[in-house]
Amino acid sequence: MGSPFWSPPSERYPGRLPERADVLVIGGGIAGTSLLHLLEARGFDAVLVERSHLAAGASGRNAGFLLAGVADCYAEAVRIYGREKAREVWHITNENQDRMLEAAGGDDVGHRRLGSATLASGDDERARLEESDQLLREDGFDAHWDGLRLINPRDGEINPAAMVGALARRAQPGAIREGVEVTAIEPGNGDVTVRAGDRECRAGIVILATNGYTSLLVPQVKIQPTRAQMLASAPASRRVCDMPTYSHFGYRYWRQLPSGELLIGGWRDTSLASEITYEDEPTPQIQGHLDGQLTRMGGADVTHRWAGIMGFTESGLPLVGPVDGMKGVYSCAGFNGHGMGFAFMSALKLVAML
Repeated sequence: MGSPFWSPPSERYPGRLPERADVLVIGGGIAGTSLLHLLEARGFDAVLVERSHLAAGASGRNAGFLLAGVADCYAEAVRIYGREKAREVWHITNENQDRMLEAAGGDDVGHRRLGSATLASGDDERARLEESDQLLREDGFDAHWDGLRLINPRDGEINPAAMVGALARRAQPGAIREGVEVTAIEPGNGDVTVRAGDRECRAGIVILATNGYTSLLVPQVKIQPTRAQMLASAPASRRVCDMPTYSHFGYRYWRQLPSGELLIGGWRDTSLASEITYEDEPTPQIQGHLDGQLTRMGGADVTHRWAGIMGFTESGLPLVGPVDGMKGVYSCAGFNGHGMGFAFMSALKLVAML
């Protein structure tokens, strides 16, 4: 019951920290495998190391939503970032879905594009969603407020662990090395020294694709670890959810798979302080709320309960670029619960900097 619904990629890539690497990517989730894919396409000699197995972290522990934008609705994003920046973010995340699927090369990653719905939890959220509908359509995005929900027809859903596996299968032999836990990163005058156990690597460039765990390696990168909890049910006897659904300002979400299983997550708004943690185990308090939603939806028995660690930034946007004071070290992390929607384009942006 403590393991995620999504099975990890079936392939295994055992290995050790290399002695040298032109580019060393740390982290084997959607950001790390996207980076490796794009680095190799640009001709870089790159190695990816992962402390456990691919998709062991948040990339294999999320709901598999492919949504445009940030967690905030469009109207709120316009207030926070301004109209031009909000429009840019929505365009980038729409493109992210297309580019990432293209990179999967036709592999079955459980992709569907039925749209998404944001359900108003009350009058305040309703007003923001109605405003978002108007602003989105003014800015050229397809959206529809139906009186209860804001529908975004271009949004999609995916098996996130399968997507990570699809990218990994396209890597050069030996480029991925699982079971390598990096413990220290030390920039020098030339190369960056990376340590894992008793081994040492000298790398020209190091990229942190470690999302919620980034600050453990590089404390000056301010990314807050935040737990997200989920459950999955056995297949329900009927369709109770027509598309991935968000509610309560993004804090609560659910979807139903074609085979009938319900995936329900969130509710950390009921215990915000306790969910700022590196501990990736579900708790009775949050799971009780998820059980309540499953009951309201008429779902079947619970088959899986799990949690994953997201990475949240002060700006609400990913941290993509060089790390201050650490020559040769870059970050591609801090996806604020939307890694599947941001990571590929964030990786593309970072690779273009090198």
